[in-house]
Amino acid sequence: MVTHQPSTLAQLHQRLRAGGQRLTPQRMLILELLDAHGDHISAEELFALAQQRYPYLNISTVYRTLELLRDIGIVAETDLGNGVRHFALLGDQRHHHLICLQCGYVESVDDALFDELRRTLRETKQFEARIDHLALFGLCADCRDQSQGGQAAGMNQG
Repeated sequence: MVTHQPSTLAQLHQRLRAGGQRLTPQRMLILELLDAHGDHISAEELFALAQQRYPYLNISTVYRTLELLRDIGIVAETDLGNGVRHFALLGDQRHHHLICLQCGYVESVDDALFDELRRTLRETKQFEARIDHLALFGLCADCRDQSQGGQAAGMNQG
């Protein structure tokens, strides 16, 4: 689990209001559950947790709330490779993921790695990139070495 600087619920509520949004009971519950969970969670997992406390909540409210929170910069949305969108609170310490396509290894990388990309896009394309939470897919060192070793062995046999 990736750790981040936890936001207090009061700070999250203030960020929602600062985004021009009302603080409804459903939004308060979803913010509370996201804060308590502390890491990536799918809308379906969040819905199951929320229904335990608010049984009349429906899944479309959860999706709409998560999309609103994403759009105003409180929540990041990322597909970690399994086709399911995951959500996490955006704290001061943003992070990203390197995901191996072969073995599934996941490594977190610091946001500072993308500072140069942001600067380049701003200067060359006049584009302000919002890089909140990326998942980059490729091969980890072990899988890359195995793959290259297998290719070299195949070339020697031909």
